Amino acid sequence: MIFSIGALGDVQWLRYRTSEDVGQEVGASVNRYYRSFESQRPAHVRCPEFKSDSPLFIKWDTPMDGQGFRWIALDRSTPYGQYDLLYIDSNGDGHLDDETPYQGRRSDQYRMAFNPFPVYLTGEDGPITYHLACQFYSYDERSRYLMMSSGGYYEGTVLIGGEPAACVLVDSNGNGTFDDTAEDFNADRILLGEGRDRREYFVGRYLDYEGTLYRLQIARDGAFVSLAAAPDVTFGVVQVPESLTKFSAGGVNGMYDMTPENGHVRLPEGTYRVYQWEIARQDKGQGWTLRGSNFPRQQSFTVSADTPARVAVGEPVFSRLSVSERQGIYSINQELQGKMNEQVSVLRNGRQPPAPKVHIRSQTGAYDRTFSLEYG
Repeated sequence: MIFSIGALGDVQWLRYRTSEDVGQEVGASVNRYYRSFESQRPAHVRCPEFKSDSPLFIKWDTPMDGQGFRWIALDRSTPYGQYDLLYIDSNGDGHLDDETPYQGRRSDQYRMAFNPFPVYLTGEDGPITYHLACQFYSYDERSRYLMMSSGGYYEGTVLIGGEPAACVLVDSNGNGTFDDTAEDFNADRILLGEGRDRREYFVGRYLDYEGTLYRLQIARDGAFVSLAAAPDVTFGVVQVPESLTKFSAGGVNGMYDMTPENGHVRLPEGTYRVYQWEIARQDKGQGWTLRGSNFPRQQSFTVSADTPARVAVGEPVFSRLSVSERQGIYSINQELQGKMNEQVSVLRNGRQPPAPKVHIRSQTGAYDRTFSLEYG
């Protein structure tokens, strides 16, 4: 069903699905957050009669709740057994005594998995049901964590420029909303297409789809999307090294994967961070690619119509070798880094070439060995 909302595009409704592994099922990037437990039992929270003398408490942060979070408690089904029961304040009343626990299943000696369970939130059009998935990690009493991620997604077919496209919305950061934009790439995801043609985009103000820029609006609860062509957006120029063959940058305006022309790309005015770059070359019949990614937190750059922005990435890259010793055992690590301390990888014909070797020889030559490093 499609409804018009004025200057924006048509509202296009999606269906909600649950999944034990959203990322694997739809092919999306889903963050899994590891949180430590509270040091004390929360005051003013009514609790059930726990079987354990030491239940564990933690907050699930969500802007869909008036106080910004929901309480979770872990209990044991037997007084001295594993933490295999999970309580959550599913209705948002601030208490746990009216909740039924969810039974976990043991994954391994350190892990207890809890399948997606419902949490009731208030959306733009009334009550909604969201699903949260958790895994409890316990290595010892001082090293216990709860991993939380989204246990549901929205899917459907939408019209973009008059053409149908399969669409999936993913709450990538697991906070109960599906419309998060972010400068640091901690944004939600929208996937368009099917099978091998499916492509993942960062949620942002705009969506660059098949060469056309659209204004993107997503319901906070994920129930619908709206896309409208944006021919009036002002662009600016970004100058990059002419050797770059691919350049990706993103922020609250969304994510953009571009092919530079003569060392230039165009982006809508706004603030961005570099996401990835590539240099591809042919040498003696072999295709070689340098790829920079996994940037540490770095300063953003601003794109405006008045002044070109300059981004210094690409060559040269730096090979760094580190050696550490512990109890007579030496560890050798070699890595490639870019100008902004990003991780750089090398591909030959689309695959990793053989790992480099290290040759160690003593001063007298009594010790003389060559080792192959391993990718890790």
